[in-house]
Amino acid sequence: MGLAGIAGRGGAQSPSLPPERDVSASLSDTGCATGREERQTREFTLRLASPQGERTALVRVPARAAVARSPLVVALHGGGRSGRFMERYSGLARVGDRAGFAVVFPDATGEHRFWNLDAGSAPDDVGFVEELIERVATVACVDPGRVFAVGVSNGGGLAARVGCELSQRVTGVVVVAGGFRSLPACRPARPVSVLEIHGSNDASVPYRGDPRDGRAGDVRAWLAGWARRDGCASTTRRRAVAPRTLRFDWRGCAAGARLAHIQVLGGGHQWPGATPPDPGPPSTFSAAQQAWAFLAPLRAPPGG
Repeated sequence: MGLAGIAGRGGAQSPSLPPERDVSASLSDTGCATGREERQTREFTLRLASPQGERTALVRVPARAAVARSPLVVALHGGGRSGRFMERYSGLARVGDRAGFAVVFPDATGEHRFWNLDAGSAPDDVGFVEELIERVATVACVDPGRVFAVGVSNGGGLAARVGCELSQRVTGVVVVAGGFRSLPACRPARPVSVLEIHGSNDASVPYRGDPRDGRAGDVRAWLAGWARRDGCASTTRRRAVAPRTLRFDWRGCAAGARLAHIQVLGGGHQWPGATPPDPGPPSTFSAAQQAWAFLAPLRAPPGG
């Protein structure tokens, strides 16, 4: 299935606009002194006050990240789960330990632990992610040009919002099986690199969108929206990257941004390579490894 020349509703986003966010301040560098003193893998819980009560996040900083500024990945769990679950399920901590990047696994709030994808209501989960990035930089040595967000399912929807609303803080996002039908309008301040991974037979978040609502949330339309925002060419390069798996890469995106999509042929609502595995056809690749392979070369432009 080709993705060239995709048109559509740009992810069927509502006309509402998220609040303006000022993320121009530089990240703290106090965490670099802490990391040099520790020089070992650390795992700890951060606690942040909010109008909804205490918010929490699990942070893992590998020993390799203690000696120099390291990338930071914010990993957003699916609905009903937790940061601790996402740590084991996603495999990102294992990849981070080997590659030398820190990972923060936040917890959604509320009885059902769902991230809020509505810009006009509480809680402000994008603001929570923003504050979390700033706090992590006070306790770990973070490279401000290599901050990323990764999310699955409902967490994928929040990662998509983070890419739109925190584009001056986050250089790239990876969205796995994310839902796009109810996202607010997206107007990033600068190009953001995006990788989207989705099963073609996803029954929870249909690949072609919700047929009862004008195909709202169509993955192809959402990708077309990012191609326009990032100034990419309309054609894509297609190649197989694993059995039953196709990858599409857009060309000529602005400011060194990258846009890619991995389509899991026959795949369901799943994080490929998850522990424990999601229901559906067995995975033929690791979403964690593909995510890091995509993010690793990225760096924010100077002064960005």
